Amino acid sequence: MKLKLSLNILLAVSLLVLSGCATSINSADLLEKMQQQPGPLVIDVRSQGEFDRDHLPGAVHIPFYSISSELGKREDVKRRSVVVYCEHGPRAAFAGFMLHLSGYEQINTLEGQMRGWRSAGFPVEKTVP
Repeated sequence: MKLKLSLNILLAVSLLVLSGCATSINSADLLEKMQQQPGPLVIDVRSQGEFDRDHLPGAVHIPFYSISSELGKREDVKRRSVVVYCEHGPRAAFAGFMLHLSGYEQINTLEGQMRGWRSAGFPVEKTVP
């Protein structure tokens, strides 16, 4: 099962790169955009435990495997700028690809992902103390 999931993620990442359906945004630019109104919809696609440990301020938690069912039919946010991130990149790439297939047009992935954001010292929120 893990092999099948890994292969699917690899395929999604490859398709994402080849199709150019998502662009990347660096941490400083994202922080600036998050302070604007309306800011981008920032989605953390990691596990619940990872999200609870730390996440970007104001991020919504939607695990990568349920991104289509959660956002696929939400016409109200399809025209909004969306930024997806995970810890290292593969889950965010998969989520970005699924959003693209669902009709989202302004999809960004965070350069360096959560690991890069954290190591650069940008602010985080914690659900668990």
